[in-house]
Amino acid sequence: MAPPVIAIKDLVKTYDGRQPVLNSVSFLVDDRDFVAVYGKSGCGKTTLLNIIGGLDRPSSGDIAIDGMSIIGLTEDALATLRLEKIGFVFQDYNLLLDLTVRENLELPLKFSKKKDAGRVGELLEKFDIADIADERANKISGGEAQRTAIARAMMNNPRIILADEPTGNLDDENAENVIEMFQLARKEFGTTVVLATHDPSLASHSTKRIRLMEGSAELESQG
Repeated sequence: MAPPVIAIKDLVKTYDGRQPVLNSVSFLVDDRDFVAVYGKSGCGKTTLLNIIGGLDRPSSGDIAIDGMSIIGLTEDALATLRLEKIGFVFQDYNLLLDLTVRENLELPLKFSKKKDAGRVGELLEKFDIADIADERANKISGGEAQRTAIARAMMNNPRIILADEPTGNLDDENAENVIEMFQLARKEFGTTVVLATHDPSLASHSTKRIRLMEGSAELESQG
């Protein structure tokens, strides 16, 4: 049996000796899961995603990606892990505004060994942004910008997408559309999605919900 895509065990994160932001957090994420980590602002959602993505390190505990612990990896090894296995999506899109939609998608190719130029056209079509491919990012709507950001995160065919409040700047219609894009990534590309949100209604779209509260994690549903 293949190991979980993400295995987190007894994860603790403290800052400057204060009360833990994350306190003995443990859970598993399986292949093609759509996991929603939700809770109030300040409960540790972003910290947890940063640790999973190798952008931050825990104070103690373990996290494994595809059965390999990342705790002892060097910064260079973590950078390689992110490039090869993890795509990031943020609330504020993080697009380069002076570049076109197409050029934003092409950026990951500059750092990847996977020089698949056809991938750009495929993702432009799949994520419904082909008609704005040559528009500059500062000219498109918020919903279009987030679809572009998701497509860019998919450029290197990552094993995992980590999405931090990806609908926070969107209206309800565009938020629903973004959720559909994550479902598309799971079903058509086999991507595992971990999404952080403060919105329980958004979390209800997931296959698994994990509630963060006072530093601890509670698995609420699995379907």
